[in-house]
Amino acid sequence: MKRRGSALVLAIWVIAVLSIMVLSFAYEARQQAGINLYVQNRNRTIHLIDAGKTLAEIVLLDYKNVADWSEDQDDAKMLEDDAWFKEKQDLKSSSACTIGPVYLDEEDPENSIVTVTIASSNSGSKGIININELYESADGSSDKNTNYRWWMIFKSHNIPEEISTKKDGRINLWNVLIASWKDWRDSDDTVTSIDGEECGAESEWYEELEEDFKDIDEEMKDEIRRRPRNGPIPDVKELSYVRGFRDFPAVLTGGVINPEADEKEQITVKGIMDLFCTDGSAKINVNNCDSLDALITIPGIFDKSTIDDEDVVDESKEIAQAILSALGTVPEDRDVDESRSSWPFTDWNDMLQRIENLGGLKVSSSDIGSEAKEYLTFTAEDDTVFKIRIVAEAGGMKRAAEAECYVADDKVRYVKWVDNASADEK
Repeated sequence: MKRRGSALVLAIWVIAVLSIMVLSFAYEARQQAGINLYVQNRNRTIHLIDAGKTLAEIVLLDYKNVADWSEDQDDAKMLEDDAWFKEKQDLKSSSACTIGPVYLDEEDPENSIVTVTIASSNSGSKGIININELYESADGSSDKNTNYRWWMIFKSHNIPEEISTKKDGRINLWNVLIASWKDWRDSDDTVTSIDGEECGAESEWYEELEEDFKDIDEEMKDEIRRRPRNGPIPDVKELSYVRGFRDFPAVLTGGVINPEADEKEQITVKGIMDLFCTDGSAKINVNNCDSLDALITIPGIFDKSTIDDEDVVDESKEIAQAILSALGTVPEDRDVDESRSSWPFTDWNDMLQRIENLGGLKVSSSDIGSEAKEYLTFTAEDDTVFKIRIVAEAGGMKRAAEAECYVADDKVRYVKWVDNASADEK
């Protein structure tokens, strides 16, 4: 009986061990299958990103050659000749388009999806004005309205024209900011004067500043040692090293510009840094600009003859708002998608006509000076920088990539590429 009992216990123990091993193998098999599926879907999304990049380049390299939209165009025939002609027309007319969603697996279409959006770099409310173009060169080749545009920026952001400093007493802050930026940007070593007074800053000014701070730590000295670039800046943040901007950082970031003053005399300003970028066209693409602060810097939208009036900012914002509102009016004699809420202007005259059609506003097209034509564009230009966003989805997994690029010599040149960016909706 003892032998039989021992045999039974041993058999049960063996069965238990085998069962655990079987369960362990099954668990490992499921885990490995899950890992294999994850890797498979991850690799698929990577390939889909590459496919999206190819689609973007197809559109970018040929959008200028596509025929302009016409009421009698044969869409079916054009689709036979060019599967992406509509996207190219959108990019040509409004500097923005969306490709897709494209289903790349016919057998399982919901499991391989890629969507591509392309827009000029001044789309959205940030980074509209190319700061490198906002200066007046000594040879007169640049914009002669630069100072007026700076003044509108300062006025609309509540930056005081004059302010007291511990070192220099009361200064004309506007002149210091404009002149110092010009000296940082231009190629000569001549200190800029405004109204007969030297108020800029070349290398000598920054050398004296370094001498004043000779006892600070090395990390701080690296910041103090900055000298004028004497050329275009690659990053808007570099403004923080320029005289005036470095002395009053709230000009760039916003906040109280004179925190050392008595509380009743403190001035709160709106930061201007988000208004600028460092690349792209010198013009503003009105079809992709939703920033009133950017539009009111355009001569013709503001009246230079009334620049000193207290109401010039409010009046200019009314005109800028009329332009943005007109984008929401359905164009006359054009076949448009009624589901859209915005239709790009085709040209200057289309913009003026649609402003007239708004009705109920104090603003009319005659309030916009023809000078504004020099500062506005309605299509992408040769030096336009585009932003690309690609979102790929496979097996419930999403992956995104973002890029900035431009087209030159029949090639798409990338200046920035961020793989595995956030796939959340933007």
